[in-house]
This record gives sequence, structure tokens and C-alpha cells, in this order.
Amino acid sequence: MSGTGYFDTPASRDYDWYLFTGVNARAVARDIFLDGNTFRDSESVDKKNFVADANAGVALTYGQTRFSYTLIYRTKEFYGQEDPSIFGSFTVTRRF
Repeated sequence: MSGTGYFDTPASRDYDWYLFTGVNARAVARDIFLDGNTFRDSESVDKKNFVADANAGVALTYGQTRFSYTLIYRTKEFYGQEDPSIFGSFTVTRRF
């Protein structure tokens, strides 16, 4: 999530940058990775039905290309999970 799907660079310079943050909450009815196979018995864990994400990042636009890095914090997804998940994402987007 780099803040927006559209980006433009001001005509007065070749680059631009911005910071962004966001939050996301969701209700999970079924997660095949935690609930196991849908059509037969398999390994599973007791999942949490409500999960939230918080993210923050920076985006740099140079000409028609945007580079962005996002750091995501996700609450625990199942009972017995020792720590929440923290991971990052690097994205390169080209406008044409």
C-alpha cells in the first residue's frame, strides 16, 4: 500500500516523495492456511476472527517510476502465536 494508485511528478522537478500511514481491520470467516483443508480433515489451529494491520512507509517518485517501502504490523492471527507479525514490502511502479 503506497498511499495511492495514481502518482505524478511536479513539472518543476524530476522527483517527489511522501510519507504514508494506514490501518486495516478485518473479520476472518475462513483462512485455509489456519483452518486447514476445506474438503477433508487436515491440520489446523484455532484462529482469531478479528485481525488488524497498521502500516507506515515512504514513497519516492522519480520521473515515471515510483519506489515505495512499507512496514506492516499485523496482530496475532491465531491462539498460541507467540508474537505479532512484522514484515516489509518494497514496490516499484512504472506509469505509462
